[in-house]
Amino acid sequence: MKTRIVGIVLLGMLTLSACSSQNEVISEQNIEDQAAVDTSEETDEETQQKMHENQLLYKFIGLAEDTFPEKIQRALYWQDRECSETLMGTVMVPILDENGMQDMNWFCDDICEWMEICLSEIPYDEAPWLYKEIIISMYPSKESFDPSPYISGGYDREALYEGLYSFLDEKLNATDYQVMIPADYEKLAFEDDGSGEGYEDYEAECSYTTADGITYGMIPVDRAAGSSYYVLTAKRDSDGKVVLVNDDPYCGSGGAASWIEFIDDTNLGFSCLTYNGGDDALLYRTADGGRSFTQINYPSAKVKLADGSIYNPFTIPEKVWKDGEDLYMLVGQSQYSGDYYNEELEKHPSGLYVSHDDGISFEYIGEQ
Repeated sequence: MKTRIVGIVLLGMLTLSACSSQNEVISEQNIEDQAAVDTSEETDEETQQKMHENQLLYKFIGLAEDTFPEKIQRALYWQDRECSETLMGTVMVPILDENGMQDMNWFCDDICEWMEICLSEIPYDEAPWLYKEIIISMYPSKESFDPSPYISGGYDREALYEGLYSFLDEKLNATDYQVMIPADYEKLAFEDDGSGEGYEDYEAECSYTTADGITYGMIPVDRAAGSSYYVLTAKRDSDGKVVLVNDDPYCGSGGAASWIEFIDDTNLGFSCLTYNGGDDALLYRTADGGRSFTQINYPSAKVKLADGSIYNPFTIPEKVWKDGEDLYMLVGQSQYSGDYYNEELEKHPSGLYVSHDDGISFEYIGEQ
């Protein structure tokens, strides 16, 4: 079967991680091409069934492509998979790009809305094989989700949303414990390699200063679509000497640098980049003094709304600190849309998290 690469790149979505790229395949033949098969060994009924399956498949594809990105700004790809439930023997499986972000609630809402549209046009009983798999791209992996348990006995939006949300939360926070965790981290050290020429007069949007007078700053050097892009520099306060530590600390993502800090002046550090107008944020971790960063996810608090849907009100990491052998993180609500109120605490709370592996993963403790 001939194949071609298909990718629908969305306008207006956040810059994808610099480390990710996708090449997925979709069938090149259209309905007419596939209908024009050799029918010498097929009955008329089998031929008609194949044509009907093709019509349902391409109707499903059309509905998906009208939704992603026509109505919802999100990347959509397709993958050709074998399918024993059809005479065609194949099915096209949608691949949706979640991007590995924390803001899962709107992603789940998008999928629920899309499922409603598809089911209104193609009922589950007419083509159950269309609803058996969604591939979700969450950098650096792709995960398969089966929506059929939530729609086979009648569409249950709340159950689908919660099942999908829990699935994403688990997968986003899965940890590769093959990562080496050193017993001790080296102290931050200023290395005058001449790389900071031209950055002496730039002003950092956020910074961290060590006890011996070295200031690490996130310097905005470019701006596009309302987002800033940064480099990380280190400045020796005694003589004003500057070095370039990292020319892309946020791995290609843009937004507004909120804070950067290092644990006990060691190479272990964290930084926060807000985006989406300050409603959401990404947490980054470094174990080599800022020369490289990795995005770190953390579990949802799973607060349930009046309509039964769950979400995470704690979207803006505020600080990370060490207490004993563990690290703790406080995550606040958006100053623009954070309206979750705890009646017992009598305030808009923040979420408290703990890490037992130096910030590679976090566990949710509770509200504070």
